[in-house]
Amino acid sequence: MVISIDNVTRLVEVTRTRRGWISDVVWSPNGSVLAVSNADGIVFLDAKMLKIIGKLDGHEGPVKSIAVDTTGTLLASVGADKTVRLWDLSAGGEQRILRGHLDSVDAVAIRGDGQQLATGGADKTIRLWDVVSGVQTSLLQGHEGEVTCVTYCQDNIVASGGWDSSIRLWDQDGSCCIVLNHESWVRNISASPDGKLLASASRDATVRLWDIGRGEQITRLEAHSGGADAVAFSPDGRLLASSGRDKAIKFWSVESGGLLHTIEAHEKPVLSMAFNANGTQLATGSGDNTVRVWAIGAESN
Repeated sequence: MVISIDNVTRLVEVTRTRRGWISDVVWSPNGSVLAVSNADGIVFLDAKMLKIIGKLDGHEGPVKSIAVDTTGTLLASVGADKTVRLWDLSAGGEQRILRGHLDSVDAVAIRGDGQQLATGGADKTIRLWDVVSGVQTSLLQGHEGEVTCVTYCQDNIVASGGWDSSIRLWDQDGSCCIVLNHESWVRNISASPDGKLLASASRDATVRLWDIGRGEQITRLEAHSGGADAVAFSPDGRLLASSGRDKAIKFWSVESGGLLHTIEAHEKPVLSMAFNANGTQLATGSGDNTVRVWAIGAESN
């Protein structure tokens, strides 16, 4: 059953696994596999039982972020070893290593057409890469601190956030067209499925919704005491999930900004989350070293 604003109060945990320090969780396009990155590399888990069915090794340090293209054949990863790696999953995980960042690479996103990669890191830069050639095509500079998150808002706009408390929107020519501001470190951003809205999670304890076209804040949510860590839109764009240092997972109506439901089950901050493509499951990764999967449970009598 699809998770929606009408049934989100019926979410239950359906499975979990322990994976050590977890940096990111990403679903395969068909929802059958969950990719998880951590200090030891990248593992692929069967979505039903969260049993390991594959593993990618190569980074010489913790993996900070991962992304999968819409075909499910390309996985991009970035890490503390300053490298960007492209893994061809159709060829058994054959990898290419892209170098250019001068410090830890913290964030990665793949453009919708699968032809471009955006990465951001501790060297305060965002870099755009051609996926086919592996060549860096643009260097985006402007952040005054470490870049901790990147995403694509529509195919022609890259959004980034970082330690300087700002979110920056970049055109494909490398120019920064809009700057948006939190009061503290921006930890995570997520674009709505239609590319019109951007959600951000910050150390200032707020989650905010921004109109990308107008470059304006439309909703401010006092979301997580101690700081917000992650945000994710449901595939229909009507539901926003957030998580943070208070160990909670919260669900909000995108239209009204109202709080719909709160889950308090993890034992430490919830640092990453992702809906699967059809919206029937939500995966969360926490500092308690668990990955958990949530789905709609049966209605009680």
